[in-house]
Amino acid sequence: MSTEIFLPKVELSTYEPSKFNNDLIKTTIVEHFKETGDSALETLVRMDAIAQLFDGVRSELREIVVDELAKYPGGKADVLGSEVTKIESGVKYIYDQDYSWTKLNNEVESLKYALKEREKMLRTIISAMVDPETGEMVHPAPRVSTTTFKISLKK
Repeated sequence: MSTEIFLPKVELSTYEPSKFNNDLIKTTIVEHFKETGDSALETLVRMDAIAQLFDGVRSELREIVVDELAKYPGGKADVLGSEVTKIESGVKYIYDQDYSWTKLNNEVESLKYALKEREKMLRTIISAMVDPETGEMVHPAPRVSTTTFKISLKK
């Protein structure tokens, strides 16, 4: 005997995109699980799969959308009450042709390496000890983490 969970159905072609609608649907879904005690695992797996699907579609359509936005003044289009804007992202500058920058960067990289080595040592010591070079007390680095979950879809 299967238990059906009745959650709001969202039809993409008729969905009115807005922060208000997203918040309303989100609240409805979360409250359902809080009130009923139903397991949220299946719903989260389905939602994660849909999120991955949407991310893939967005990635595949990026060039088409950017080309279409080029037809609009300022690269902005009003679509279903939302603004879609052509933007530049991931802007990077290349500095390595500058001697002073290269010299400073090498110093920074050397310090980063020394810091990583110190971090490795602090992770491996079992108990506090005295640093023979400085006389300072060295304590093991405390480990902290956040418990969450990961969803891995099958191929």
